[in-house]
Amino acid sequence: MQAAVSTAATSSDSRARAAGPLEAVEAALAAGAVDLPVLPKVAHEVMIAARDPKRGAAEVARAIEKDPALCATVLRAANSAMFGSTVEIVSARQAVLRLGLLEVATLATTAAMRSALVDHGGFEQHMQAWWRDALATALFAKEIARLRRQAVDSAFLCGLLREVGVPVILRVLSRSRVASDAAAVEAALARHGRTAGLLLCDAWQLTAPVRAAIADVPDPKYLDHVCTARIAAALARGQAAAADDVTALNLYPEELETIVAMASTIAATVESMA
Repeated sequence: MQAAVSTAATSSDSRARAAGPLEAVEAALAAGAVDLPVLPKVAHEVMIAARDPKRGAAEVARAIEKDPALCATVLRAANSAMFGSTVEIVSARQAVLRLGLLEVATLATTAAMRSALVDHGGFEQHMQAWWRDALATALFAKEIARLRRQAVDSAFLCGLLREVGVPVILRVLSRSRVASDAAAVEAALARHGRTAGLLLCDAWQLTAPVRAAIADVPDPKYLDHVCTARIAAALARGQAAAADDVTALNLYPEELETIVAMASTIAATVESMA
């Protein structure tokens, strides 16, 4: 009996080793066994406080200051080229006064999400590349929304989390211990990235516009958010924005040129936030 169990276990281990990244991801999704990152408590607190007029700036600042590492990251971003501050910002309260409540809440949420999504080991190079691309996409999305006088905090999160399925799938592969060459990993990401991203979106109870951007489906109700995130993703990679997306947002060529011209500033900001 022991020999039979041992043989079965060996056979199972052999199949696991033989499976590639795509099979490992599909098996995890089918079994409902995807180990999703947990949204840090401080990110949840900041997101709620920033949208509750009864709580406001002081509570956002206190939530940030409870986590020294998070606070340091927020201050580094607040002093980046993107905000053009001539006087150094040295506290969360000062950052809120100088940059505004939603701006600082977005920076704090971003830093907390980075900790949850990126800092878990495995596929480090791929993960860092994803994070930099996500930050650049978020910053371009923010500028598009600012130009169009739309909600910049929502646009930023749509851009930041558009490809959030990437770290989820890399987390699955890191735990599966399958042999993973670059081409096989990319195939798994291409086929199941959106599904994995939506799982995390629902687990974190993110907003409907962010969910639409992750799904990347042109739902008429959230078309602006989807197209903004698409254009931002293209610009972050140095590519031309799709004409259909530009038309959907009614962006004039000179407006698009203004956004593209911010590439160097955005690149510097990514360095300060990465």
